[in-house]
Amino acid sequence: MKKVILIMAALGVVACAKVSLETKEPIKVDISMRIDVYQHVVKDVESIEDQIFGSSEKQLNFLLSIEEAYASDLSPEVEKAIQARKARVSIIEEYFTKAYVGENRNAYLEVMVKNVPPALQKEIEAVIEEENNDRRAVYNYTAEKNKIKLSQAEEIFFKDHLKRAPSGYWFQIYNEEKDEYIWIQK
Repeated sequence: MKKVILIMAALGVVACAKVSLETKEPIKVDISMRIDVYQHVVKDVESIEDQIFGSSEKQLNFLLSIEEAYASDLSPEVEKAIQARKARVSIIEEYFTKAYVGENRNAYLEVMVKNVPPALQKEIEAVIEEENNDRRAVYNYTAEKNKIKLSQAEEIFFKDHLKRAPSGYWFQIYNEEKDEYIWIQK
């Protein structure tokens, strides 16, 4: 019993001991790291867009038969959106070629009103609304899957679309000289 009391007393003294780690000057820790945060997101975007447009090495109008990546991850809503976009590719390409539409900085299509014949305005607007709704579903899925903001996913999709697009397509690009977004033809 004396041993137990002696051990407890020794532990009590040791447990109450104060240790000071003070220094005369603050300790500085320099950690340099490079993190490629979006590398995996870019691969997801390319995989999804390859399902719609074909390989990223090809122009938009050459659709290839490819296996669908991430198919098991996709919700029925996103799968439906991808298939609808794929079915709509030829009409969207036609609209781009005729300069009826352009892609804004958030990766959504906009009608280029000055270029659209009035008789086609409502038809084109309806197709663009469907396309943008499907794009939004895909962008939301990508953002949620990769735990990023929707705006970040939109930016990555925009860059992918700009890279894939042939010359002549309209895009909304930031102009540093004017400090604003302007429409340019690629």
